[in-house]
Amino acid sequence: MSSYSSKVLLFGEHIVNLGAEALAIPYPAFYAKLSFDNLHSDFIPDSPAILDLIYTYIAANKKLQGVFDLSAFRDDLEKALGFHMNIPIGYGLGSSGALTAAIFERYATDLSLNEEQLKIILGETESFFHGKSSGLDPLVSYVNQGVWLGKGCKLLKQDLIWRNDFEIFLLNTNKSRKTGPLVESFLERVESDEGFARVVNESIISINNSIIRNFLKNDHEETLALIEQLSKLQIQHYKDLILPEHIDLVLLGLASKEYFLKICGAGGGGFMLGFTLNKDVKLPFEVIWV
Repeated sequence: MSSYSSKVLLFGEHIVNLGAEALAIPYPAFYAKLSFDNLHSDFIPDSPAILDLIYTYIAANKKLQGVFDLSAFRDDLEKALGFHMNIPIGYGLGSSGALTAAIFERYATDLSLNEEQLKIILGETESFFHGKSSGLDPLVSYVNQGVWLGKGCKLLKQDLIWRNDFEIFLLNTNKSRKTGPLVESFLERVESDEGFARVVNESIISINNSIIRNFLKNDHEETLALIEQLSKLQIQHYKDLILPEHIDLVLLGLASKEYFLKICGAGGGGFMLGFTLNKDVKLPFEVIWV
């Protein structure tokens, strides 16, 4: 069975659910795949039970009626279908999205859907894991391409080139978290806190969208300048989504201007996402270069 890569949401965390643009890329260093081989080193022991719960969710979801071949899915479950995965769960790299993509590819009754249709169905399926999904994560894993999400959905046919003068890295916080509660809490705060909603709608979304446009134009200096602004806003208004032990690292980057950190995905742990124009910079922490 095919493998599906993890993803990195470069820009658009949380605010994608408010209509902001988002940009995500596949990250093949980590993957998930369905399998009957329970002896493989990265087989997840609880995966047959997890897939059974997903099957039950799909079967009861009216929006997914006719989308999947439930008979074939049930037959495979009776043969102890599980999955392999080396994507760290709860770290913002799309473990649920990759698994959703694998399930869709094997059991979908129609694979000839366009990207917008795919996004909707994949999002509804992935909602099993964390309540509300934009569909971006599983779409990136399924098509194995960069995806821009805004007023519509666009697959990025060209490779995104940012090496040499623009570097992206992951900082492991070594703490997993659950996406669902963080997404719900963020959206509830937007609804209930007028001041926070104003900052999000008038500043953060605008800067986020400008970052994406400049990044896609390969204007890396302007992109990094805007990321600096976003990092400042996140440390001011998203502090609850940054672990206390990493706040000083965010502030150090802002003070030195040698790198900038922001949350990756839902925040609250997992990975943080970093950016610099100098890969040779001596960072005060270990990183994984994207």
